[in-house]
Amino acid sequence: KPFWLKPFWLTAFSAHRFGLLGPRTHRAHGASRVAMGFQLPDGFGYVLIAHGLSWISNMYLTVQVVRARKTYGVKYPALYAPPGHPKGEEFNCVQRAHQNTLENWAPVQVLMVLNGIVHPLFAATCGSIWAVGRIVYGHGYAKKGPSGRMLGGLLSHLGDFPLLVGVFVAGAKMLRTA
Repeated sequence: KPFWLKPFWLTAFSAHRFGLLGPRTHRAHGASRVAMGFQLPDGFGYVLIAHGLSWISNMYLTVQVVRARKTYGVKYPALYAPPGHPKGEEFNCVQRAHQNTLENWAPVQVLMVLNGIVHPLFAATCGSIWAVGRIVYGHGYAKKGPSGRMLGGLLSHLGDFPLLVGVFVAGAKMLRTA
């Protein structure tokens, strides 16, 4: 069929258009494809596994917030317990642990991927430490209040600070080898 007879969504959102099914096997005579080569280093799969661990950490903290909403009676759409709520402090500690993780999650993931291009095992190790640290942080904050977050916070920073330094090291290494 000519393209104007196909439904719009088939043309605009086809899997081939976005490369989800790989290259097309048929090409017009003389057609070419410009490709940019980029190869991830051996061991980059560990970075993906560490990224998956961060999702598990986030889901753990999300479930803790959902349970705390039921336990303490804090209704949506309120992000935190309203002032004067009898169990407001307890709920807010659970919610704050999750929010703090969300505030740091994207930067840590970007640092992990950037480091992983040059040093995949280092990046995966730091990312995994960070993910475990977030669970410890959330658990401690929920059980002991603000003072309970210190161990998890320290553990998390043992993962994220090296990633921050590592991105500069990786950048310098790439510039030296260019």
